[in-house]
Amino acid sequence: MKLTFDHTRRFAFLAFFFLTAGFVHADFTISGTLPSLTPGTTLRLDRVDLDNRTETSLGEITVGDNHSFEVHFDTEPGLFNLVTSRYGTIQLAVDIGQKIQVSATSGLVVRGSPDTDILNDYELFRKNSLERLVYPPRAKLNQVKDLGLPAEQLAPLAQAEVDGYAAHKRELNDFTIERASNSVALYATSLRWDGDYRLNELQALVDGFAETHPKLAITRSMQEKLRLFSLTATGATASPLSGTDLDGANYSLEDFSGKTVLVDFWASWCVPCRVENRHYPKLLEKYADQGFEVLAVNMDDSRSAWGRASQQDKITWPQISDGLALKSPMGTAYNVTALPMSFLISPEGKILGRNLRGDVLDKKLESVFSK
Repeated sequence: MKLTFDHTRRFAFLAFFFLTAGFVHADFTISGTLPSLTPGTTLRLDRVDLDNRTETSLGEITVGDNHSFEVHFDTEPGLFNLVTSRYGTIQLAVDIGQKIQVSATSGLVVRGSPDTDILNDYELFRKNSLERLVYPPRAKLNQVKDLGLPAEQLAPLAQAEVDGYAAHKRELNDFTIERASNSVALYATSLRWDGDYRLNELQALVDGFAETHPKLAITRSMQEKLRLFSLTATGATASPLSGTDLDGANYSLEDFSGKTVLVDFWASWCVPCRVENRHYPKLLEKYADQGFEVLAVNMDDSRSAWGRASQQDKITWPQISDGLALKSPMGTAYNVTALPMSFLISPEGKILGRNLRGDVLDKKLESVFSK
């Protein structure tokens, strides 16, 4: 689909057409004057799907002779990317009836969408939080990860990064609860929600959003996200898992029924995961006779990277993967949006704890097997 627009003419087109019940028709307008774009330059508007980590094009827009464009869309509210050759990708959070204007003089300016303003503030806050809490301990760990140090020396550095990321996610929850409120930008924040922190307040936000934005795809997505948090809470029944190992053998969580199993989501690029891989042999040696097992779920998108890392880390415990990395339904079922992440599961299939690592995992297993 390719359309041409200028500032004196308006064309409406149906960007999405759903035959299923429940599609909510909503309208919004995107216009702009970008002098640096030559007439005939094309822009593209994509809908962003956070659940599937995909973008779907709604069509191309050709800039008119006066460097301007104006387009009326009839599609659901949500997150969008306006893709340009000159200014890169412009992120938009769009609600019903908004008239968004894009302009550029000394810099790019987007007006007319309070939701986009919140999204931009969130992204700036997120990046600053990463720089304060996550990047410094990560840099220290990366400096020494290849020096051949024993796991005992690397573990505190790995834990510092994990703790920094946990603090980072709590800050994002704070921002969401205090700023996102009833905004479409709430959906953008859902990708990094921490289900262990202020969850009741997140639930209240989503309930309020659902009252004013019923039947939207993004509303259903956030409701499902909260539902999955309840399914991965301590005491919940662990969801099924199944996949194949590097040799094509099949494993499932059901195979470990009657045992205490640590389900560990990991990837070759996750340094704290790799450090913890050095810890597991000692735990298996100590507790295997009492029914302790590790089932690793690899989240690499490269089978060769998975294989190399497994060989380097001398992994002997069962591993599974479906090759879909962070798009894997296995990760979705356990709300895995970042690594490392692990779940300790009882012989009865109940979740005993989440993301237990290092000394914390040692103490938990000691408690479990001393009973």
